[in-house]
Order: sequence, then structure tokens, then C-alpha cells
Amino acid sequence: MSTKELRWLFLAVFAVAFFVSLVIEPLTLGVSLEWSNGNYRFAAGTHPSLLLLALIIWGLYLLLMHSTPASAGKPLPGVFRRFVAFFLDFYLALMAIAPVVGILPAILEWRWTGDFQWNFERITPAPADGWLSSAGFVLSLALLVSYFVLPVIRRRPSPGSCIVSYQIIPDDGVTITFRMALLRMLLGFIAACSAYLAPFIARDRKKGKVWFDKVCGTRAVILK
Repeated sequence: MSTKELRWLFLAVFAVAFFVSLVIEPLTLGVSLEWSNGNYRFAAGTHPSLLLLALIIWGLYLLLMHSTPASAGKPLPGVFRRFVAFFLDFYLALMAIAPVVGILPAILEWRWTGDFQWNFERITPAPADGWLSSAGFVLSLALLVSYFVLPVIRRRPSPGSCIVSYQIIPDDGVTITFRMALLRMLLGFIAACSAYLAPFIARDRKKGKVWFDKVCGTRAVILK
């Protein structure tokens, strides 16, 4: 399956995930631990429909990483598509990660209590709450980094940039290492979170570069 064909599947999954997240009751996905002013709260879990969507997103993601590369077209001149892609990616990443991370504490709580609940909340601490919270954070961070870094290394678009039809490629003669891809991700997060400065971002429209592309030796091109 080609990269351009997958864009419609990602767009459909995004629409379904957004709709489902609106109609289900508010709940905690993943793991949340709060302890302040003597008040303790441990909440965790997932939701069966969101867990299914998460598995579909990861399945499409793997297909995208092994899809037939699309031909690189003209340089992407503006930054609007980049911001749209970032927020699409961030939403899809959260929907792919949080339901998966939340299944472990739900299973462990079931073993301890004998009562399975997809989503639960406690105001009394348990011995494993601390390491569950830490493990959930580390796993979420690792998956989030992988989500954004792998497409740059494999020269594929991220799901978000696939939807809006562009991708990041290295300049001629440049090899993108994991360290360089990680640096680019961090700089990209800074740029995206400073969206109100978008009109002032230094960029080279003719080459499809913004300031962190110049640092990392990459550029954005439109997919044919």
C-alpha cells in the first residue's frame, strides 16, 4: 500500500477517534497519581473502544513505516501544514499511547481485587502505585519519542504529515541518525508550542526549511 493511500485511512481513524472521545463518559486513560495536602488519588485504565482504535492506529503506523515511498515533489513553502500535522500527530499519538498504557494497571487491579474494571479510581494507596505511575510515564515517553522520531529516520511521513500530504527528508548527503532525529523532534516541539510566533519563524520558502531544518539538515517536500 502506498503512502498516499494510507492518508485516507489515517483521516478516517482520526475522525472516528475524535467522535468516540466526545461521546464516551470522561475517564482517565493511562495512569494518574496525585497526592497533595493529604489527599490521595490514583486513577488508571482504558476503554475497550479506544483500546481497539489504539491498536488500529499502531497497525496503520507500522504499515506507513513500511509503505512504498511517495515521490518527493516541490519544497513546502509555508508553515501552516506543519502546524496542522503536528496537532494531528499529537492527538493520534495520545490516542495510540494512553489506552495501551492503561491496560496494565487495569489488569493488575483485577488480580488484586478480583473485580475487573476498564477504568478505576482509588483514594487509598497501594504498594505498587508508585512504580506503576513511573512505568506508565517512561513507557508513554518512549512511545511518544518513537512515534515522532521513526518517520524521520525511515524517510516516511508521520501520520499527521501523511494526512496533509508532505514529509520531511534529509538534505543531499545528510544521514539522519537517532540523535539528530531526536534533536529535530525537540526543536519541532518548541516551534509548534510557540505557534503564536509563526509569522516570525525564520524560514527559506524556496527550500522548504524552517530554522530547525537548517540546524538538522532536513527539508519539507510535498508528496506527489
